[in-house]
Amino acid sequence: YLKRDNSFHSARSQFTLSAKRRRTRIRIHPLNALHYLHTMIRSTFYACLLALASTTTVVVVNAADSEFCPTLSADFNRRQLADFSGEAVVYEEGSSAKHIPFLTLSADGQTGTIVVGNGDDDEGVWHPMVASEDPETVHFITHIMVKDQDDNVVALEALDPTIAAPATMTFSVPGGVTTLTPFEWCNKHGLYKGTTVTIPNPTTVDPSDPSCGISAFETQAWESVHADFVRLQRMPPHNSEVPFTETGGAKHTPYITLDADGKTASILVGDTAVAVHPMNGSPDGEVQPHWITEVYVMDQSGEIVTMQTLDSTGVFTATAEFDVPEGAETLQAYAWCNLHGLWQGPVVEVVASASADTEDNSGVACSVAVGAVA
Repeated sequence: YLKRDNSFHSARSQFTLSAKRRRTRIRIHPLNALHYLHTMIRSTFYACLLALASTTTVVVVNAADSEFCPTLSADFNRRQLADFSGEAVVYEEGSSAKHIPFLTLSADGQTGTIVVGNGDDDEGVWHPMVASEDPETVHFITHIMVKDQDDNVVALEALDPTIAAPATMTFSVPGGVTTLTPFEWCNKHGLYKGTTVTIPNPTTVDPSDPSCGISAFETQAWESVHADFVRLQRMPPHNSEVPFTETGGAKHTPYITLDADGKTASILVGDTAVAVHPMNGSPDGEVQPHWITEVYVMDQSGEIVTMQTLDSTGVFTATAEFDVPEGAETLQAYAWCNLHGLWQGPVVEVVASASADTEDNSGVACSVAVGAVA
């Protein structure tokens, strides 16, 4: 008879030992039986998820339903605490004028414009926008965002460092907003907050009002984004001169699968036979997120052929699809995890992989009721 605090493993061990004795009755406590059942159900569920992950699925998310903006805001707060202020605060006016985002409204109060820095003032200065492939040189405002009176992110934009200063974002003021507060993230100096602006004539909420959704980096910004990832990789807590590889764990490694025609391909972060990386966002902006923020691919010459910003909304795995460019001989994927840094996948030979047999998953059958997942 097994006591309440025995695990299923203990039950199995007890069974093995007792079965050697003749005429011994094996009795398993009901709680251990329930634990065994729970383990089987959980294992089957995750096996289904892993099987489904082997096929790339593009999830289209409406901006109104996306958790991208609160997730990114929550990660900015985490990074500010860990890397800059040492406190859960942001820098405000008086800290560094060139970093402060200034918000102005149009005459009718329907459009807002945010610029970073006070270059319009006498002896003022704009924040620089320095695009570079050199990790030590790249310096730019990566994102501008604005929050309403309830601390909801109502607008957010990823910026292009190849566009001259000042860093600027223009947005439509949604209905129901009474105040707006601008924020910006500098790749080298962290999170800065501007002065809160009151909306003179707030409008009512309209379902057609724009919502805050995913914002991706422009093509010309890709080299600078990669350089910044390399810079961050060299710093604590990663402390690595090079990207991590699958020797450090398959879970974070981006793997490329070429389609049979060799013209299209997909990326999956993780190995379905081992573990896939989670996509845990922060719908309320309070919970610490853990997700793959970007995946991208380089060819044999080191040119970035695709970079995709990922939204954690409604997905279990970090996946992306892309077209294989003409002339590509090899491809290698990279992934940035917001908590664990830069990871590099194995090199894929384009011609060899295109003609290779692909794994047949047709024998795997799973039925997952997404609504039942807590």
